[in-house]
Amino acid sequence: MTAGRRARALVALVQVLGLAVWFSASAVLPELRAEWNLSATAGVWLTTSVQLGFAAGAVVSAVLTLADRVPPQRLLAAGAAAAAACTLLLAAVVDGPVAALVLRTLTGVCLALVYPVGMKIMTSWSDRSRRARDLGVLVGALTVGSALPHLIGGLPGLPWRGVLAGAALCGLAAAALAHWCLRPGPALAPAPPPDTGYALRLLREPGPRLVVLGYLGHMWELYALWTWLGAALAGGDPGPSEHLLVFVAAGLGGAAGCVLGGRAADRYGRVPVIATALLVSGVCCLVSPLVIGAAPLLVSAFCVLWGTAAVADSAVLTTATIEIADPRYTGTALTVQTALGFLLTVAGIATVPVVAAAVGWQAALVVLAVGPALGLPAVLGLRRHLPAAPAPSVTPSAGPAAGLPMGLPTVELPRIATDDHPTAPLPRVVAGPPTVELYRLRRAAGVEPDPSGVAGRVARVLSDRSRGAAPPAAVQPVAPQPNAAQPNAAQPVAPRLDGVPPDTAPSAARRSRWGTSAAPRRRDRPGE
Repeated sequence: MTAGRRARALVALVQVLGLAVWFSASAVLPELRAEWNLSATAGVWLTTSVQLGFAAGAVVSAVLTLADRVPPQRLLAAGAAAAAACTLLLAAVVDGPVAALVLRTLTGVCLALVYPVGMKIMTSWSDRSRRARDLGVLVGALTVGSALPHLIGGLPGLPWRGVLAGAALCGLAAAALAHWCLRPGPALAPAPPPDTGYALRLLREPGPRLVVLGYLGHMWELYALWTWLGAALAGGDPGPSEHLLVFVAAGLGGAAGCVLGGRAADRYGRVPVIATALLVSGVCCLVSPLVIGAAPLLVSAFCVLWGTAAVADSAVLTTATIEIADPRYTGTALTVQTALGFLLTVAGIATVPVVAAAVGWQAALVVLAVGPALGLPAVLGLRRHLPAAPAPSVTPSAGPAAGLPMGLPTVELPRIATDDHPTAPLPRVVAGPPTVELYRLRRAAGVEPDPSGVAGRVARVLSDRSRGAAPPAAVQPVAPQPNAAQPNAAQPVAPRLDGVPPDTAPSAARRSRWGTSAAPRRRDRPGE
């Protein structure tokens, strides 16, 4: 397994464990209502308080651009450890709803440092040709982690404090892995200067605004479905069988949908996959009253399909944000988007039980179709801002490098990512001048930032000059040549990397073409 695959697998594992505390209180909500004599409204607040805390933490992180200025693995480890500590404290000492609401809100604040930062680390190990599938794996890890408390709650005889403690231990394990083992990849951009106004500028641009609108439609449905699917299946408080079905549908089915959606987006484009997922999940919302209450096998298959479609577009929407936002502030753009999305989930989660009180649980989930119906037009408008499908990566097996003479030996350099568009493997002439390769390596290390784009044009000119140069046998020094006009002025001349002696024209003619003098006369070389 390559280093990139190991790193991506580790990021996914950290997300599964770190986000296990998210729905831990929701998984034990029937027990909490019975023990603490909670009303239906108080039970809803135990779930929505996490979403409100997440939105608040994400807003603060976006304003301070923490996700782009702090080492991401440290930020993620701190968030996961703090969220786990809040959940463990709730399981150990809390005996009432007031303290539980405070701790659940703080848990959401801490989780705002886990999920968006995990997306940033994952993209640092990906290039554009596989970015959607890698983010699909990450969001699949989110679905499994969010549904993990339902799996723990499905164990017979386990008290609610044991469920919360198990989720908290998962979060502590995620913090340890992130701190000691997780590292960002080569595509991580250098930390930019603070920019508190970027969050507002992001929403003024048409492309990012349409992505955010599509994401809001997706989020209206998703978390309300995860929260209340078990109650809709049971017609009230879910039992162990409903918990297990929610885990299979939302966790396993959702993870499969994320991976399949990411792969399809890398092949067919972002917009078709997002639109298809919104359409299928919207239809599932509308027909849910007809299916819930039918034969168990049909209900199970329907729930898995719904859980797969509802989250299949999540990673693709995140990928679209990364590709359309300012590459210097990718973490901030993701944080702004998730903050708005999770703030909207509060309304979606609170609306479903109100509808259920009026029409019954079997028909309550129809209201979730509002999200896909409003998000679909915004996603279709993205066709003007996103390419139909990602361009395939250039590989050496496809033929000789463009612009290089036939027959020259080449070697493949590693993939270098300097910004939001990581480069394909760069072929170079083994014995030729390495000017462009060294320049790009320096750019990848953040040594030569170039916001103006001038250095990029210089690199292309240097590349044109280096093409066609015949590879010499070795570097040969040039013997000093006496000057007839000045016999005592002979000086040794520095050797050239390509073995070609320097031009012996007057110094004014040998100056750089970007200086104040005229351009030098170019010596004819073999192959030109």
